[in-house]
Amino acid sequence: MKKTFRILGLALVVTGLLFSGCKKTEDEEEEEDLALEVEVSQTASKMTLLYEQFTGNRVTKGALGHKYANEVCEALGDKAIVINYHIYGNNYADAYTTDFCSTINSQFNVDNGRYNLPTVMFNRRDFRGLEGKIALDLDEDQNTYMNAAEFIVEEDAVANVAASAVIDRETRELTVHAKVYYTANGKGSTNRLNVLLIQNNVMGEQTGAEDNPAQVVGTQYRHMSMFRDYLYKKDYWGEPISPVKAGTTIDKTYTYNIPASYTDTRNNNSEPAVLEDLEVVVYVSEYRGNVINACKAKITIL
Repeated sequence: MKKTFRILGLALVVTGLLFSGCKKTEDEEEEEDLALEVEVSQTASKMTLLYEQFTGNRVTKGALGHKYANEVCEALGDKAIVINYHIYGNNYADAYTTDFCSTINSQFNVDNGRYNLPTVMFNRRDFRGLEGKIALDLDEDQNTYMNAAEFIVEEDAVANVAASAVIDRETRELTVHAKVYYTANGKGSTNRLNVLLIQNNVMGEQTGAEDNPAQVVGTQYRHMSMFRDYLYKKDYWGEPISPVKAGTTIDKTYTYNIPASYTDTRNNNSEPAVLEDLEVVVYVSEYRGNVINACKAKITIL
């Protein structure tokens, strides 16, 4: 009988250990809650630049485009956020293309002979006055890039955006807490809240890498701000939010399971999703168009 009780007791102890290993402790939950707290400013502010670049690792001037982006960010500091979408281009077989990269490529008529890759959108504003062609080619004078960027960050924003994020190292679950506060009335009845992942320090090939020596490491190229995935899966163009009136606060939380690696949709090339190299970008837009404001989330890895 004593032997039976000993076995039962051991089983209960092991079961308890397994259960406690799967469930977060109160201290862990409290730490996560604190890390996810977000305060969004209710004071009117200037806009942050969302620098969306269409590029590719076999685009001849791709590295030069990255250099331009770096120079804009150096000039504007935390008022500029870069996202590099790797698209197929005209016969460019890219190693980092995802489904959304192809979708945004089609939406803004990039891969149809209208542009010379790489090309850039600044908050999706039309700086050309040409219908259906809102991006700037790299062939533009570099001053044109900087002038457009400075125009954006000197403009008043109708909303402020703030976010924080927590990654559970063991489960690889990402939680993002985002807040939007409207300091003025927005256009229309709804806007879109977009949350996406980018990755830095992806080592690989790059045609014309010598044009941007700062990202050359030996015989490889360090890809930065590479688009990886959207967190709101119901719509690539973000979650509808309303009302968009002065004094309104929007409060949203998203969860996402970070895969071990990301694989491109054309060449089946797989690259590790290194947790420390991931960043979360949050922005508010008028559906697929004008970006109202943006931020990067502060990330805590627990």
